This record gives sequence, C-alpha cells and structure tokens, in this order.
Amino acid sequence: MRHIATILVASIVIACLAVAYAAAKPYTIPNTDVREFHSKLTGADYQLFISLPSDYRTSGKMYPVVYMLDADYSFALVRNVVQHFVEREDLPPMILVAIAYPGAATNRETYKLNRTRDYTPVFAPDGGYGAEYQKVSGGGAKFRAFMATELIPFIEKHFPAQPGDRALVGHSYGGLFGTYVLLTEPALFKRYIIVSPSLWYSNRIAFAMEEEAAQSGIRPDARVFFAVGALENSIMADDLTALVKTLRTRNNPRLRTDMQIYGGERHNSVFPGAVTRGLLTVFDRPEPRHSTPQSGRAP
Repeated sequence: MRHIATILVASIVIACLAVAYAAAKPYTIPNTDVREFHSKLTGADYQLFISLPSDYRTSGKMYPVVYMLDADYSFALVRNVVQHFVEREDLPPMILVAIAYPGAATNRETYKLNRTRDYTPVFAPDGGYGAEYQKVSGGGAKFRAFMATELIPFIEKHFPAQPGDRALVGHSYGGLFGTYVLLTEPALFKRYIIVSPSLWYSNRIAFAMEEEAAQSGIRPDARVFFAVGALENSIMADDLTALVKTLRTRNNPRLRTDMQIYGGERHNSVFPGAVTRGLLTVFDRPEPRHSTPQSGRAP
C-alpha cells in the first residue's frame, strides 16, 4: 500500500507541476516587435528588433530613431537603459531598431560570418576571426547602402520616425562600421555612439579614409561619442585617441566629439557603461538627476 501511496503522491505532484508550467508565460518586453527583412542589396536576411515608445500610437509625435548593430546583445540592454532614463525624463522617448542575423544568437559561426561581411569596409585576407571569415569581408559599402536605401525608408514609412534624427550604435567591428559611415556618408546619421572600434583593421585603413574625407571636403555635421576600455589591448585606446585628435584638428565646428576611456573595462565589458553614457551625451543630456523618494515612491 505504501508503494501505491507514494506513486499516487508523486503523480499528483507531477500533475500539479505540469499545470503550473502550462499556465506560466514567458517574459516579453513591452512595446516591441520583430520583423523579418530581406535585403536585395546585400542578399542577406535580417531580423529587426524594434522598440517603440509606450504612447506612440496616440501621441501624434515623431521620435528620433537609434539604430543598433549586434542586436543579440545590444537590443535588450539598450532598450532597458532607454526606458529607465525616459521614465525619469533624462532621455527623450525614442524608437530603437536593432539589426539581427537569424540564428546568430545561438550559433557563433553565423554571428562571426555575418558581422565580418557587413561591418568591414574593405576586403582583408587576414585578421579578425581568421582567414575563413575574412573571405567574406568587405561588404561595408553594401551594408551602408542597405541601411540608407532599404532599412531607413522602411522604418520611416511604417513608424513615427523623425526624418533626419537618427543615431547609430556600434561596438568593435560595429564601431569600425560606424567610423566608416561617419567618414564616408556622415549625413546618414545625426548622432553616433562608437565603442571600441576596430581601427587596426586592414592596416588602420580608417585613418586613410579620414585623410581622404578631409581632402575631399567631407565635413561631418554630427554629435559623436567615442569610448574604449582602459584594459583592452593598448592599440585600441591609442588608435582611438589618435583618430579623435585628428578629427578635432580639422576645425570643423559642426562635428562635436566626446571621448571616454573606461578604467577597469575590457573589450567585452566596456559596452554597457559606454552606450549608457553615449546616449546621454549624444542627446545632450546632463548627468542624470538624483531623485529623492517622496511619499514612499522610489525613483
């Protein structure tokens, strides 16, 4: 009898757990959307992770748009940072659009291959993740054209996006791509957050691009925040410091640059703090206000 009783109790417990699991719901991020998008220019399939202001359907307002690379690690992080500051009036409401690659979140090979193709401005046989991945490098021009002629028009057609008020966020190879856009088609974005850019790529070709841009009369009209970790390879901080110094010597009053070297941060840890400060900087917001809870209400 005891054996039968034990089986009955176990069966009841399992049944209860099954019912509880069936009733559970996954956590979802409010006011977000995922869109599938195929680019004719790059020939690649993308996923767009989109976050919208809570009142976008009824406010009648137009919002700035922040475009993010490396969506699988940037989107949820930036969305929560933005929500925190918007609710406390330290940032304006904005639309977030992060560009993801199907399968990249669970497959590192897909992640490496796609970002090597899209974020590098020229083909280079060596460097990066290795020769196998570099075989597809150099698609930056096509990816830039995809953003300019396919993605941005799509977003501005289907969502209340403020035309011309666009920001670009990129880290590492994504920071290299952001630098490339700033130096070749700067008007595509009004604000840039460039974190730990891979300026070493292809024998520091970004510096040659900067010189070419200056000689051809390209004078960016943009607000740019640069950042790098102090514990990264010293080449990273040295190269970024040199690039920012060169940009400032061009005496372009329309280009406003800030640079921060984050002590105690490495290449893989610098992004969260840098993108937070970067957003507040490029949207010209001061240090967040320190709220004192009143009537039991937390800030």
